[in-house]
Amino acid sequence: MKKITVNLSFYNQNEILIKQVNSWKYWEKEIRDQFSFCIVDDCSKTPALKVLNELDISDLDLSILRVKEDLYCNIAGVRNLSAQECNTDWMVILDMDTFISENLARNMLRLSSTDRKGVCFKFNRTVPFDPQHEKNGQPHPAVCLIRVEDYWNIGGCEEDLVGHYGWTDPSFWYRSIGKIHAYTYMDLFLDYIPEGEADIDRDNSHNKKLYEHKKVSGDWSTDFVRFEWEKQK
Repeated sequence: MKKITVNLSFYNQNEILIKQVNSWKYWEKEIRDQFSFCIVDDCSKTPALKVLNELDISDLDLSILRVKEDLYCNIAGVRNLSAQECNTDWMVILDMDTFISENLARNMLRLSSTDRKGVCFKFNRTVPFDPQHEKNGQPHPAVCLIRVEDYWNIGGCEEDLVGHYGWTDPSFWYRSIGKIHAYTYMDLFLDYIPEGEADIDRDNSHNKKLYEHKKVSGDWSTDFVRFEWEKQK
């Protein structure tokens, strides 16, 4: 029985995508068989299915969703799509620059066995081969293990931010106040891979102003998945 779906957002980082999928394949079968995997291809130049064409993925419960419109910084839309299509009670929001080790996967299964609702779990980061990196030992701002039900109780991710960079994570966690309790495990680590970060313009001034406005007005959107998409696998 599948317990958790790993939802990975993908945009043009082909070699990192191959490494991500290979990392899942190397998990012990007992662990792997309790996970589903979903790659949301955010209209990449080379579709994820083609990137993985020569990789044997028959031993993974893997689905690939492809967004058909190239919307700038469609982070919120991609996460909402993956949550909408999720078939397990729990999901992991995963970025391309972070990898889940087998040990962390095992601990995620343990954490997902809780009967408590209104909780989610966040994790620390380690930077392999570079302990002096600024993000080594710093919790990831987005990656978390969360019930799909709780994700939607928070309100999902704010798609009014799509088209500009930034503030998707602060908006989500701000809206979670009073709805869930987020536990950060400093002794459980994601592997952070700096080259997995997207090469994009990181001017977040537009979205910062929009976020501050919405905090005051409470005018959070409920218009989810505002684009055409298709299931490719």
